[in-house]
Amino acid sequence: MNTRVKKGLKITGIVILSFFILLLILPFAFKGKILDLVKNEANKMLEARLEFSDLNLSFISHFPKATIGLENISLVGVGDFSKDTLVSAKEIDIAVDILSLIGNDGIKIHHIILDRPAIRAVKLSDGRVNWDIMKSDSTTQTTDTITSEPSNFALQLQKFSINSGRLAYVDDSSKMQFKTQDLNLKLRGDMTVKSTDIDCQMTTGKINFLISGVPYLRNAEFEMDLKLNADFENNKYTFDENRLRLNAIEMNLDGWLTLLENGMDMDISVNTPQINFKDVLSLIPGIYQNNFDALQASGNLDFKAEAKGLMVGESLPKFAIGFNVNNGMVSYEGMPQKIEQITIKTAVQNPGGNADKTTVNVEDFSFKMAGNPFKITLFAATPISDLNFKATANGMLNLNSIKDIYPLSDSIKLNGILTTNLNFSGKMSDIEKEKYENIKGEGNLKIEKMNLTMSGYPAIAIHTASATVSPQAMSLNQLDVQIGENDIHAQGALSNYLSYILRNETLKGNLVLQSNKLNLNDFITDTASGENEIAENVDTTAMTVFEVPENLNLSLKANFKEVIFQKIDIKNLTGNITVSDGTARMNPLNLDAFGGNVSASGSYSTKQNKKNPQVDFSLDIKKASFEETFKQLDMIQQIVPIFAKTGGNYSVNVDLKTPLDETMSPVLNEIWAKGVLSSNDIHIQNIEVFNQLATLLKNDKLKNIEAKDIRIPFTIENGLLKTSPFDIKLGNINMNLSGTTGLDQSINYDAKIELPSNITGGYVNNVTAQIGGSFTKPSIKLNTREIATEAVKKVVEDKLTEITGKDNSERIAALRKEADAAAEKLVQTAQNEGQKLIDKASKPLEKIAAQAAAKKLVSEAEKQAAKLREEAEKQIQKLEQK
Repeated sequence: MNTRVKKGLKITGIVILSFFILLLILPFAFKGKILDLVKNEANKMLEARLEFSDLNLSFISHFPKATIGLENISLVGVGDFSKDTLVSAKEIDIAVDILSLIGNDGIKIHHIILDRPAIRAVKLSDGRVNWDIMKSDSTTQTTDTITSEPSNFALQLQKFSINSGRLAYVDDSSKMQFKTQDLNLKLRGDMTVKSTDIDCQMTTGKINFLISGVPYLRNAEFEMDLKLNADFENNKYTFDENRLRLNAIEMNLDGWLTLLENGMDMDISVNTPQINFKDVLSLIPGIYQNNFDALQASGNLDFKAEAKGLMVGESLPKFAIGFNVNNGMVSYEGMPQKIEQITIKTAVQNPGGNADKTTVNVEDFSFKMAGNPFKITLFAATPISDLNFKATANGMLNLNSIKDIYPLSDSIKLNGILTTNLNFSGKMSDIEKEKYENIKGEGNLKIEKMNLTMSGYPAIAIHTASATVSPQAMSLNQLDVQIGENDIHAQGALSNYLSYILRNETLKGNLVLQSNKLNLNDFITDTASGENEIAENVDTTAMTVFEVPENLNLSLKANFKEVIFQKIDIKNLTGNITVSDGTARMNPLNLDAFGGNVSASGSYSTKQNKKNPQVDFSLDIKKASFEETFKQLDMIQQIVPIFAKTGGNYSVNVDLKTPLDETMSPVLNEIWAKGVLSSNDIHIQNIEVFNQLATLLKNDKLKNIEAKDIRIPFTIENGLLKTSPFDIKLGNINMNLSGTTGLDQSINYDAKIELPSNITGGYVNNVTAQIGGSFTKPSIKLNTREIATEAVKKVVEDKLTEITGKDNSERIAALRKEADAAAEKLVQTAQNEGQKLIDKASKPLEKIAAQAAAKKLVSEAEKQAAKLREEAEKQIQKLEQK
């Protein structure tokens, strides 16, 4: 090889190596520019927070294109949607033209790949949506004279992919939910030309579609293989070869669709070349997921759908949907009975224009189940202006035959007879104006001897349920239901039920409810998570808030022999309950509970807050048991723990208001109450507060309190139970108490005690104490200054009285002697009590504190002893003057 060739190869190698090094270095040079560009463009356009953990730029992975990668990206709303993540993705991979990064003419995007994206669209009941995040013109420019800056994105997309995506749409206004997982999408086409062929492939699973909590699709599957011609210049899209599949139903699309500035023009038809009756049944969630392979179905099926014309504003194109089944049959392999002679004739049509021209006609929906015929018809027209309807239902269903048709598991048993004969027709305007004479309708519905048992659930038995229906009212002639050990019996009538069903207007009615036993705890759901281990013997059940519908106006007369709610055992509940405007009111209710009798008036309302109901009660409780009240009410255990060791009965009259939390428990720090508690006979023992008080005052009678005729005014506010001063008479001891108890069981009470004459040598009649700490660890402080002062007055007055029969010199000597003796006794008593404090202290710091307290106690006693002698000398001077 000559020198010239070697030199050329060397230069070529250097160029290639330099180019490769350049490709490695350039991403670092442009990363900052791209990062700023993405964030700046987002800030210009969006009323939302765009966040991502990192941005990667590579010129090698898709050379000659540059690859921009955003990791852990999220787009979060603002305002009321500040906690909603509209879009998130593990990674977004974007390929762009390298040359477009260098210049300022815009970035040309060739493909976008989304890895594990999640989109959650939300529409609130007031119509606001979380995807309305584009800034308005007023926020992107300050004056009309400012020229808006063009975006630096030039879309030349050739490929768009989604891997393992999730999509959710929640509409609170229509109570609709749509969710899907495992969404995979591949979209290919040259978007840079005026006309192109687009190839779209999509698969997704676990599709769930609900309206008002009713599932129309559950864990369904959807597959799409779509090819269409896109005329970008005219915004016209023509369907070519395509295949759509929903569960087992396959469909084809034919026709075209043109996008207009204010709507769209179309001529589309749906064909179902291979559909059969069993495929339709695959849409029923229960059938599709359980024993679907063993299902046998036959029958002639015809499905057609087409739409042609303009859809602009509220104007609709001409459309028609037809669904017909003739001589259908459903059975399960090995089952003795079947559903046969299935006939379905359904048509939905609109000639185009106003939606009010739409008609729905279910001409025939009939079948025989185990030989028993059943038929339903429905016609509806003018749904917008004035709904014109006609509906019938006639037949009998033997529920016992279901087990002969469908392979129920051994854990399910069902029987009973359902018969109905209903016939209605009329206009909604006549219902709204209560012109029931223009409504044609009558019928009856009856369920007899129905029993349903399922493993893990209480058995349900409907002995009889009979209702008579007319346009004016639905009369419940008899309802006898047994759910486990619970029984419910009802009679009454409901009016305006047609408007309630069709227009969600107010349902009115009167019902009489009776029960021998109703354990509401049987209907409480277990809120414990199955992912967490729960300790044995721990109650994990909790009530959930019961929302009172605002479109009910009911009057209920109740008579329940026994009702169990959480720990509360109620007997002989009678009274009236009215339900209206989102509130249940008691007028009043009388019941036996807590060992006594209760009369309750008040309300339970979810009108203002659906998650935190408000209760407002007036309670009159007579001769209830302290012990039973403490056992059954958690609120009492927290606010009045003294009830735990209190015997006897009490009566209370109280007004109470409180919000409830999401488990139907009172929010303790927001309770407001005012009332009076009284008791003719009360027993309190083994309370640490009174044990300490008895020890300090050297009177064991205070350890076991037995009192009569107690009257305690109290209030509850801001998490505190506050009692006004009240008297307790304990034999020959009188006590006056007042103070507060907190939610943390902290106490702060003042006690005034009248003592017998044998306490403190007969020199003290009254003692004042401050009680603090908590019920389990109380602290008591006696007013030693007050004790000593009273002792001084008492000893002088008593000794003066005792020496009235002697001459002055003898009186003076006796008074001085008794004053000295009393003074010495005060000091000696203080020394003894101080030494007790020191002896009790076990730790060094406690002993130091006790020594200081003992020293202070003796010092105070010495001062009072000196004052006693001084007072005695004043009395002696008076005697000397005489």
